[in-house]
Amino acid sequence: MADQFRRVLLLVSFGALALFTGLRGYTSVFVGALLVLVTMGLAYLWNRSVFTKLTFERTLNRTQVEYDGSIYMHLTAINRKILPIFGLRIEDTVTPGLKFANSENLVEVKDGAHNIFRDFLHLSWYERRRRVYELVPQRRGRFEFGSGTASYADPFGFFKNEKEGIYEPENLIVFPKVVPIQGVEALDTYLFGSRPREGWIFADPLNRVGTRRYERTDSARLINWKATARHAQLQVDVEKPSFDQQVYLFLDQPPEVKWWSPAVANNLEVAIMAAASLIHNYTQAGYQVQLATNLVSKVHGLSQRPTGLLRGRAQRSQLLSNLSLLQNFSVEPGEQVLNRLQTRIRPGATIVVVSTAPDELTPEFSQALRKLMRRSRVALVRVQPNIASLPRESGLKEWRVEGGTDWHELETLELF
Repeated sequence: MADQFRRVLLLVSFGALALFTGLRGYTSVFVGALLVLVTMGLAYLWNRSVFTKLTFERTLNRTQVEYDGSIYMHLTAINRKILPIFGLRIEDTVTPGLKFANSENLVEVKDGAHNIFRDFLHLSWYERRRRVYELVPQRRGRFEFGSGTASYADPFGFFKNEKEGIYEPENLIVFPKVVPIQGVEALDTYLFGSRPREGWIFADPLNRVGTRRYERTDSARLINWKATARHAQLQVDVEKPSFDQQVYLFLDQPPEVKWWSPAVANNLEVAIMAAASLIHNYTQAGYQVQLATNLVSKVHGLSQRPTGLLRGRAQRSQLLSNLSLLQNFSVEPGEQVLNRLQTRIRPGATIVVVSTAPDELTPEFSQALRKLMRRSRVALVRVQPNIASLPRESGLKEWRVEGGTDWHELETLELF
């Protein structure tokens, strides 16, 4: 409203000045006022047509990415008219947790729900301009990119124009950090025995779950020529039996912990890293993995997206996506979820429970674990700061992970 009043005031003032000076014969002042009025008229017409035949496109090179990966955002502006455009400003909302390689493109809003992406474009007549921005994830999660806003002001500052929703919103999933696990051999031996993790006496050629690099001992009939051409090195099919061993992974965060505190949040992130790293190992080995938790998902609430029909990389991606969407709090005790799952867990299955429970386990949680141990092989992985000082639970197969180290600095996890 203030800008409109200012424009009207300028128009009336210079119009009155042109009329007065023209009647009085002040030629130079009259010509100057007339030039200002003509300039304002041209700026008005220019501003009205600036978004005519002007389109925008925004794409991400991927919708899912590893924590240590890079994402490239492609922004294209197409001007299909003879009118050039100078100083076009593009703004968009981006969920915090993504950094731009060029920090000038991101305006960080303190304690805000979104940061602001901003850039300026200059377009000549009938020009197509494309820019590429590199983004680096700083944490796991689901990141939302808004629908964008383009704004333009004429070179003289008389008029402004704005267009919202210049492209479609997009989402990006960043997987949790996956790191090598030291000491995982003892856990695997307890869960799966001492047999090799890869290879069976009899394999099903109809059950192919992926490819791997060719080794001298591999049969020539296993060579996958399409994958070989894609990877530029010999690749062979990985064949597994029609029955794959199931691994149930349960992630527990007690609802009574102070989930908003930095120490508890960091400890949970270490636990999620441990779960993600185990998922990576087990899906690479060809196991069928099921994930359950009492944490609340940002998208699915108290449920998780099922993965029963997926195998290999697709299964890994879906499981890591489910972990990515988890928030820091839970609304029900872990034993309640475990008791509900008992009817769905096949007897003889393998169960890994990753828990962030502080101090000693509650009697109800311990009882739920012991009930599962009567029909399945159960391993408990506890994650806590100064975990070495806590007494071990008698009668449970327990492994531990130190949760006091900043998760950003962790390059490996140690099970002990």
